[in-house]
Amino acid sequence: MAHILSGAPIAKRILANLKKKRKKNLCLCVIQVGDNLVSKKYIEEKGKIAKELGVVFRLVLLPSSISQADLKKRIEKIGRDKKVSGMIVQLPLPKRFNTQNILDSILKEKDVDVLSSVSFSAFALGVLPIMPPTVGAIALLLRETKKKLEGRKVVVVGVGRLVGLPTALWLAHQGAIISLVQKETRNASQIIAKADIIISGVGKPGLITGKMVKKGAVVIDAGTSVEGGSSKGDVDFESVAKRASFITPVPGGVGPLTVACLFQNLFLINE
Repeated sequence: MAHILSGAPIAKRILANLKKKRKKNLCLCVIQVGDNLVSKKYIEEKGKIAKELGVVFRLVLLPSSISQADLKKRIEKIGRDKKVSGMIVQLPLPKRFNTQNILDSILKEKDVDVLSSVSFSAFALGVLPIMPPTVGAIALLLRETKKKLEGRKVVVVGVGRLVGLPTALWLAHQGAIISLVQKETRNASQIIAKADIIISGVGKPGLITGKMVKKGAVVIDAGTSVEGGSSKGDVDFESVAKRASFITPVPGGVGPLTVACLFQNLFLINE
């Protein structure tokens, strides 16, 4: 049976350290467009942690009917607000938006999620002092396994902007042998079955099953969707846990640690 990689105790340590470094007048602004259940859960958690850390939390709710141009103007205006220390455009945006064009409205100096092209390019080159929060969370969880990444076969399932793509770039810097699996990938099951480490961030419940995982693999589930009011991961936990050496639960794995890494970024960019 696999060891459970819980993000909660690591997140607790990070937040306790941030409380010791508590800074006055920090403000995190989250911009949400439309209504998304998964986004809502994450925003609520961010608001809760902000309160614990003494950070002002500002939520800007905008209708999905807002135009691309007007949304960019709102983001740019918030970015110019000297009271705002860091800002986030909550993803996913409604499909009709050009998401990257919107994200590029975020100032690099306030981009705690590392989502603008300028910030992401600096991260990809290894010259940004912070990491995308989800990547930071995954890195910390992998460190808990005490397994070296260099030379390991790592399969990243999904190449999304929040999880798959930035995680693959970070893994490349660590010397891992990376395979990317997406919807169009042929023989995906066979590729996954050879992996020493599997990281999934698709958002499709039960996508990874025990039959697809080799014995002793490390499995990081960074995919989240909501079914019947509860969070579900990409991994069929029961069957995969019987074969993996380490596995993250959903909820309680990557999620709480991602939020902690986000606030760590907020403190770092305001030092």
